[in-house]
Amino acid sequence: MKQILFLFLILTASCSEQHTEQDLRTSNVELTSRYFNEVYNQHNIDLIDELFIENYEHTSTEGRKFNSRDELKSAVERIESLLPNLKLEIVEAVADEEKVIFLIKMESDLPKMASSTTKATKTEFNETFIFWVNDNKIYKGRSIGAHLPFIKQVSGFEGGLLDLIKVLSEQEDLLVTEK
Repeated sequence: MKQILFLFLILTASCSEQHTEQDLRTSNVELTSRYFNEVYNQHNIDLIDELFIENYEHTSTEGRKFNSRDELKSAVERIESLLPNLKLEIVEAVADEEKVIFLIKMESDLPKMASSTTKATKTEFNETFIFWVNDNKIYKGRSIGAHLPFIKQVSGFEGGLLDLIKVLSEQEDLLVTEK
């Protein structure tokens, strides 16, 4: 009987621990999703103060580092001013007890700086975001994006990566001067 009671206690504790981990993952997804759904899609930039710690650290695709909520707010404002009618859609979200990884589809009208030769009518590209969470606050983030689709849409460039490499190689040859 003692063995059955002991086994029951172990199973109960194990199930409770799994339930708590799942609750934490769900909570982290709900918290971090608000950044895309409310800050961007509802234009509620002040929500950043609630979601992120004061000295939030973020590294962008280009390697640019942000070290505060205010710097993050400035980045969001620049992105929103550059991309008219920007809408973000969460395509995928995966979480553990500390971090959440998102695949985000970003879509906007063509920016003012778009080439007159582009055939695109909108911009659409994906970004991957990773947010680290502790005590219901986002304390660190990373965004990773392949910006070639955006560059192609805005510039009117019709080729792929190999075409781009060829064009850039030819341009580099033009810049080389004889000694």
